[in-house]
Amino acid sequence: MMWFLVTAVLATLLLFWQRVSFPIVPVKETGTYSIIIPARDEEKNLKRLLPSLLAVPNDKREVIVVDDDSSDGTKETAASFGVKVISTPPLPKGWMGKSWACFQGARQAGGDTLCFLDADTWFSEDGPDRMIRYLEQPEAASFVTVHPFHFMYSFWEKLSAVFHLVVFASSGITHIFAKQSWAQGGFGPCLLIKREMYWEMGGHECIKSEIVEHLAFARKAQHQGIETRAFSGRGVLNMRMYEARLIDVVQGWSKSFASGAKTASLWLTAANVIWITAVVSFFVNSPEAGWWSLAGYLAIALWLYKTLRDIGNFRWFDALLFPVYFVFFVCIFMYSLLKTFFFKKATWKGRNIAGK
Repeated sequence: MMWFLVTAVLATLLLFWQRVSFPIVPVKETGTYSIIIPARDEEKNLKRLLPSLLAVPNDKREVIVVDDDSSDGTKETAASFGVKVISTPPLPKGWMGKSWACFQGARQAGGDTLCFLDADTWFSEDGPDRMIRYLEQPEAASFVTVHPFHFMYSFWEKLSAVFHLVVFASSGITHIFAKQSWAQGGFGPCLLIKREMYWEMGGHECIKSEIVEHLAFARKAQHQGIETRAFSGRGVLNMRMYEARLIDVVQGWSKSFASGAKTASLWLTAANVIWITAVVSFFVNSPEAGWWSLAGYLAIALWLYKTLRDIGNFRWFDALLFPVYFVFFVCIFMYSLLKTFFFKKATWKGRNIAGK
C-alpha cells in the first residue's frame, strides 16, 4: 500500500531535515582552556591524539591526561608528550570510571573553558581552537557536545550507520524544528563547558552513576534552564570507533545503546521509534507498491546520505545499503536490551557497567 511508502519518506525527511556540521567561526585568539582526557589502557590511541592536539603550540591551552588504572603504557606515553598526567584515586562506590576520571581532571584544571575528550579521537587542523572559539562567542550556548566525525575503513564499521543516525536524532539536532530548540545534545566523546558553570552544576558528581554520562549531563543542564547545543565534528574532531572487527562493533554498541535509550528524551525516542517502524513497514510492504517502492527507496537513501556524510566518511553507495544497516540495528538493539535489562551484564575495558 502506498501509505507505507509516503509515511517512511515523510518520516525520514522530517527527522533528518537539518545539517549538523560544526559551525565555521571567525579566527581569533582564544581564552585559556583545559583539555581533560580520561584514559584507561589508551597507550595506542594517545599516540594518535596527542600529536594532533599539540601540532600547533598554544600557551592558552592546558592538556591533562587522567590515567584510570591502566595496565599498559598509558601513563608513560602521555608523559612523553610533555602533558600533565595524573592518576585516579581508587574508584569509589557508586561512581562510573569515566566520570570519576573526568572529575579528577577537572579538579586539576586551570582553564576558563573545560573540554572533556575521549582518548580514541583525534583533531583536524585547528580543531581545538575552533571548538573553543565557538564556545567563546557571546551568542553561543554554554554547554556543547561534539560527536566526532567517524572514519571507517571496513564494511563492518559501516554497519553502524543507523546507530549513528539514531544517536544524532536522539540529540535533537536533526529534526525540522531543531533550530528553534535550546535543548540539544548529549554526545559522549567530547563535552565543552565553561569551568564556572561546570562547578555550579556539581561537576561529574551529579551524574556519577550514569553509564552514558554526557547525555545525562546534558539533561541535567537542560533541567536547570541551561542552553545546550550539539554538532558533528566534521572538520574539527575525528574518531575510528571499533576498528575493523565485527565483534568490536557488536560489543561497542551493545555496551551503551539500551541505556542511552533509557536516558533519551521521551518525544525524541518516540520520533525514532516512529521513523524506524515506518521504514521497516515500508520494507515489508514494498512489493505491493511496485515501481513506486524503488522511488521511495532511492528517496530515503539519498536523504539519509545528506546526514550520513556529516557523520562519517560514508559514500553515496553506502547509503543505498540502508536496509542492511536497519537489520543490523534491530538485531544489536535487541541484544543490548537483553544484556542490560535482563542479564544485567555489560562490560567495558574489564569493568561491569550494568546494573549499577
